[in-house]
Amino acid sequence: MTDDEFTETLRRLGLSQAALARLLDDLGEQQPAPTTVWRWADGRSRVPIGVGALLRLLEQLPSDLRSQYTRKALRA
Repeated sequence: MTDDEFTETLRRLGLSQAALARLLDDLGEQQPAPTTVWRWADGRSRVPIGVGALLRLLEQLPSDLRSQYTRKALRA
């Protein structure tokens, strides 16, 4: 996933960079530092394959199911 695809996917999902970091933490991954997520969006670091796969999977889920996974990350 390119940096542009990453940014556009976050936009379509309604997730901020900080919300994505919280979501990864909620799913059992260590929460990445805000600068790490910013580097993915800026193209300074490659988006990890697993993060890109997760975002693509979230896009494929029905909106009600997707909101179950993202609700907590969006509230903080």
